Amino acid sequence: MVKRTIKFTPIAASVALTLGLTACGSDNDRNIPVTPVESFTATGDAQFNIEVTGKAVKGSMKSAVVTVMTLDASGQSVPVAFRSAASAEAESFSEEALSQDAADAAVEASKIAANPEVLTDENGRYSIYLDDDFTGPVYITVKTSEEGDDSFLRCDAYVGCGTYDEAPEVDDENDGDTDIEFGEWYKTDLELSVVKFIPAVEADTSGASGAAGDDNVIGSYKANVTFLTSLVAGLLLDSGSSVDEDAIATASLNTVVQVMGQDAALLLSAIIGDLSNGGAVDLSNVDGEEELTDGILAIAQLSSSIQGLPSIGDVMSSIKAGIKSGQFKGNTDAGIAAIATMLQTAITNTANIFVAVATGDETAIENALKAAFSINNPNATQAQIDAFAANSVGIAKKAKAAKDKAVKNGAATDAGLAAAAVKVKKALEVIGCTGAECTVGDDFYTALAAALTVEVTASQTALTALEIDIETAQSSLADVQAMGGDALTADNAAAFVSAVTLLKNEAATAGLTAKAGSIFVKSQGYVTAAKALVTQSSDYQQILDSATSLQTDAGVAVTDTVAYDAALAALVAEAEAAIETFDIALAAAKLVAEDTADVADEKKSAADTAEAASTSALANAEGAMVDTAANATEALELAMTAVTAASDFAAAVDALEIAIEQALVAANAYLDLEGEGAQAMIDALTAMQTAAVAQGELASEQFVTAYNLQLAAETAVAKLEVLTSVKATSESLSTMTVLTNTGGQAVIDAADVLADVIDELAEMGNNSGTGTSTRNADWDYAYNLDDLTLMLSNATTGEMISAAASYQDNQLVVAWGATLVGENDASVKLVTADTQTQALTDCVEFAAGTIDSTQIDSCLVFTFDGAVTAENVDDAEIIMTEMSNHVEIVDGDSGFDGVLSITADDATDSGSITLEGVSGDVDFKVMATFIDSDMEETSALDITVNNAMGYTLSITGNESAGYTGDVMAMYNEMMMSFGTATKTTNGLSITYIDGDVVDYTDVDLIDSSK
Repeated sequence: MVKRTIKFTPIAASVALTLGLTACGSDNDRNIPVTPVESFTATGDAQFNIEVTGKAVKGSMKSAVVTVMTLDASGQSVPVAFRSAASAEAESFSEEALSQDAADAAVEASKIAANPEVLTDENGRYSIYLDDDFTGPVYITVKTSEEGDDSFLRCDAYVGCGTYDEAPEVDDENDGDTDIEFGEWYKTDLELSVVKFIPAVEADTSGASGAAGDDNVIGSYKANVTFLTSLVAGLLLDSGSSVDEDAIATASLNTVVQVMGQDAALLLSAIIGDLSNGGAVDLSNVDGEEELTDGILAIAQLSSSIQGLPSIGDVMSSIKAGIKSGQFKGNTDAGIAAIATMLQTAITNTANIFVAVATGDETAIENALKAAFSINNPNATQAQIDAFAANSVGIAKKAKAAKDKAVKNGAATDAGLAAAAVKVKKALEVIGCTGAECTVGDDFYTALAAALTVEVTASQTALTALEIDIETAQSSLADVQAMGGDALTADNAAAFVSAVTLLKNEAATAGLTAKAGSIFVKSQGYVTAAKALVTQSSDYQQILDSATSLQTDAGVAVTDTVAYDAALAALVAEAEAAIETFDIALAAAKLVAEDTADVADEKKSAADTAEAASTSALANAEGAMVDTAANATEALELAMTAVTAASDFAAAVDALEIAIEQALVAANAYLDLEGEGAQAMIDALTAMQTAAVAQGELASEQFVTAYNLQLAAETAVAKLEVLTSVKATSESLSTMTVLTNTGGQAVIDAADVLADVIDELAEMGNNSGTGTSTRNADWDYAYNLDDLTLMLSNATTGEMISAAASYQDNQLVVAWGATLVGENDASVKLVTADTQTQALTDCVEFAAGTIDSTQIDSCLVFTFDGAVTAENVDDAEIIMTEMSNHVEIVDGDSGFDGVLSITADDATDSGSITLEGVSGDVDFKVMATFIDSDMEETSALDITVNNAMGYTLSITGNESAGYTGDVMAMYNEMMMSFGTATKTTNGLSITYIDGDVVDYTDVDLIDSSK
């Protein structure tokens, strides 16, 4: 706090006194009084206990320079005071100046002048501490340089990050060639940034710390520095306005939607209001500090993909420009749009590779790498392809090791990571947004609220489990504490030392503090996201209340684990003192070695049990059938059980390996004291370690096998679910009147009657008249050759046919309508216009090609070998017949409303029939073609149902060879066969992919011979 004081300095007082004395008793009127010089003093104390910690990752940024600023009311960056460690005591500052404002500014400048140099560690981690009174936005940049310092960037792009100017020396991460490969360090110019809003610290803060649990920390905030936070920071600085939590939340949401799309944005519900709360994951070195959830994995894959592009800086600039213009993907700027396309290809490659990493073996990873190389380098020479293929072996090995390390470090389980990889791949298939997709509306916020609720609930469940673990750890701690203090004697000192060691080992394995800190940081993100939701609607208040409650409880868990760690550290110190006090180094070392070896034995037994369970579950899954829907469902359940068992097996082996390492440390310590039997212990543990490695490899193999079985079962289940719909569609088609002679034959018969009567009337030679047809005795006619009109009626059935015709050059165009009766009293109507005149006008235009079949009702068009009139039509030859009819059929069941079109080409003896419309609730189309060759008729039939699965029945063949085909439907965005079809005498027989054979009888399709 700055204290303001106004006073005279000694110099000012002396000057004033001299001037005063000179003025007294002087007769010199030329003496001018001098105004005393005022000096202003400002003093202040400051403590730096607001912790801001995070990691800078675009690939880890090692030894990168960290710059800390704040933002003023216009969004401009200005210096701010900070320290690299929390203050144990207040720092005091005092400055003088000629004005109070200048003195105050000098104090602040002194605070800032004491700012330390901050560099990131090997994993990109940094921590800074702000003044306790600080509130507002803090702007942090992290920079690596190509020259001039020791900063490096690690490549976590599977496809690589370019080339070195000179190949580095061979070491654990560099293979000595000029390619910057996955996991290698390189020098480059890169600056990432983040803007984090620090609220006023509340008086009742829990004191939870996100880093080391420093008692001096009064508030802790995560501020990871990533590609996405850099975009957000750039947009905030460019806005030219003040920055608060709402501004950060709005910019974060807009950035994610623009870059990744709304579907992927929902995966980030936990941090959508402040992207700095997560996403700092280096895929080449996952340390376990951050859980690989769906959202975090999506960010990591995006970041990895960008690092593999030619220029990170150019990509970031283009994306930021696209976001500012309202649309990154499909931007009107060709350069920006090209970057979006390039990014989509890159992230698709990364997602495909990661699925292989998470679910396959090294061979699968190699294949994914080579596929990505082919996409990125379509013009590569065979030599280049072969070189990459050879290099991919090493990259695949590194990628697999990185994934295994992530699992060992607790970032994910094998099963969880596999599921996340597949889900993220699906979400990233189409990134970004265009048009209306870029505007976030109520539907998105509803979905976001649902996703956030799931996240909060999951964290609450995890916290409850953690609290139980903390209570158990505290109980064990109390038991060991009871062995020390006044109860500690020479007789139990060695047992006390061993108990403390086991407790320390168990704590290191459990990682309770890290888990509590992780949930606490997540809860901060939940609160920020929930606040953004409440800004949209108060309906989301319950989510904010739950998130806030979780944050409070997580803070308590952090405090408890920090206290536990402190108490454990005190016990460790007491144990070390006991060794000296009671001179029990050898005895204690022996007991510790024996007890830790016993723990390793217990873990070995657990791993063996897990292996047996995994092996058994895998055998059950391998023996399962997927030939029917019921079997496939059971096979999927068995495969999922095997996946979980294999994942548990791997986790048990990881725990075993940690226990062996701890036991080896103890055994070697005992050996250093020349303890009897120490070498035998080491030999046994080393053999156990070798066996554990083999078990780990087996667990990995079993997981890959089980997961592939799960994929196969999922595929079978999905296919058989579609098959159920396919069968139902086949059944519905087989009962449709329109596909049988009932409906179709009625239309054909009507055309036969019309043709017969016309031919009959032509032979009579009269221009008009009425009567009864001699060829079709039930039909009466009335006709006028001058008008070319004809009316037919059937008194017995109530049927009627009307026709009006017109000669058009080489065509006779007929507009007709009919009310017919088919089999089983089905009502068949050929729809026509309100008047014959209008109907004929439409048909003439249709015949001329000026309108299409969707704009007419029912028409017949006869095309002759030359121009025709009433006088020469009898001598002309028909070369083409076309019929397009709007047909309505009512049969008391499904009915039909649609179009029946028939074309016959006499010149080629070929024709086609198309039937398209709706029957019941099925929208379908039938296309039949036939060729009457010299040998025999050859025909093809395609029936397509316009539903989501795209049902298609296709049959081709001829009479002698038979008619066969396939039943096809859409599966996994591709058409696949669900059965083979064979035409039978009175229908169809379909053999489906599950072995089921179904005969559909009385399915006599439209008679194409007429």
